[in-house]
Amino acid sequence: MLKVAVVGTGWWGKELAGAAAALPEVIELAGCYSLSEKECAEFAKAFGGRIYASYDEILADRSVGAVLLATPHSTHCEQIVQAAAAAKNVFCEKPLTLSVETANRAITACRNAGVVLAVGHNRRYLQSVKRLKSLVDSGECGRVLHVEANYSGNGGLRYPAGHWRSQRSEMPSGGIAPMALHAVDTFTWILGPITRLMSIAKRQVVPVDIDDTSVTVFELENGITGTLGSLMAVPTSSYVRIYGTQAILDARSNFSELTILPVEPGRPQVRELYTIDDSLQNELRALADACAGTSPYPLSPEEARRNVAVVEAIRTSAEAGGTWVRVAA
Repeated sequence: MLKVAVVGTGWWGKELAGAAAALPEVIELAGCYSLSEKECAEFAKAFGGRIYASYDEILADRSVGAVLLATPHSTHCEQIVQAAAAAKNVFCEKPLTLSVETANRAITACRNAGVVLAVGHNRRYLQSVKRLKSLVDSGECGRVLHVEANYSGNGGLRYPAGHWRSQRSEMPSGGIAPMALHAVDTFTWILGPITRLMSIAKRQVVPVDIDDTSVTVFELENGITGTLGSLMAVPTSSYVRIYGTQAILDARSNFSELTILPVEPGRPQVRELYTIDDSLQNELRALADACAGTSPYPLSPEEARRNVAVVEAIRTSAEAGGTWVRVAA
């Protein structure tokens, strides 16, 4: 049984707690900590457990086997390094960090301490995404030439001025880290890593000082081209569309719909619906297995670092006016 403490009691901290509560046979919730006493009280009422007075108090609790970090992006590195020093396993919400340098620090600290570092790219656990990967791996869509992805929403219109998500330093190129990175991890897991990109980001309508529009053109290591868009002032929309010589694979609505469009005129389109999303439970179960030594966590720290490298390259290119940038390996 893995005993965990949640750090960060906002929306996503509660989502992680709910997923943990759904796995009583493998995970026990020790309690929570955040800067908001009100949120902590609400969290404890909903999920039980202890309200810790500080992060240090969690790290000093020998009964806690892992921390679940649902905290601002810029805090991840130091929190991971501190957890590793206290011999705690770590589950960190994506992105791992906001730079390759800090990602390396976090990875090295966990490796040297011999603790698990798991990053929450939960879309990989969706059945629709596994199906998408199997269609590409089997060759059913032929040779892949191009991929289009978009993950957008209207959070930029709703964030209060004092919220950490309203800070440009926490949200490089707007929706890339909180939303579009789900798409990046999905298509790079299936198709391979991005090697170079160019990006434009701008603030057009949102009231807080973050970009609300981001568009990126990229090339994968194997020569596949692609585009990535993310907006923060529009209705929620998400898709990954893979163009192959035998079929187009179109995953939409947060991967709940998958359409296969074959090249042959006589073959009908196939539309598959996926209504169950147990991805958070599956990734926390994988965390428990990794902490128990049963099996490694499915997403390696190096893969999480590569996603960070994409975020960093997008920011670098956008700040330079859209120049081509190499993505760190």
